[in-house]
Amino acid sequence: MANCSHGRGRTARTVPVQAPAAAPRPAEPPVRRWPHPVNGAEPIRETDGTLHYIRCALSYQNQLLADIKALLEQLVADQNDAKET
Repeated sequence: MANCSHGRGRTARTVPVQAPAAAPRPAEPPVRRWPHPVNGAEPIRETDGTLHYIRCALSYQNQLLADIKALLEQLVADQNDAKET
């Protein structure tokens, strides 16, 4: 026959349980910054065709994203106006 005491005869724990110690965080990597132009003059850009193409493509994508964002904000504003009326 098994011994089934179901907690009878046990005393309540009087010592609070302590949370486990937090693991130390790893140090953050150093921040690398681009050099600032002197006296407001822009740095000399290389005339590499590939970099120019990439820069133009990114500029085009940024403009498309800005247009999409403006259209989405307009849709939300129109929907909010429709709900209010």
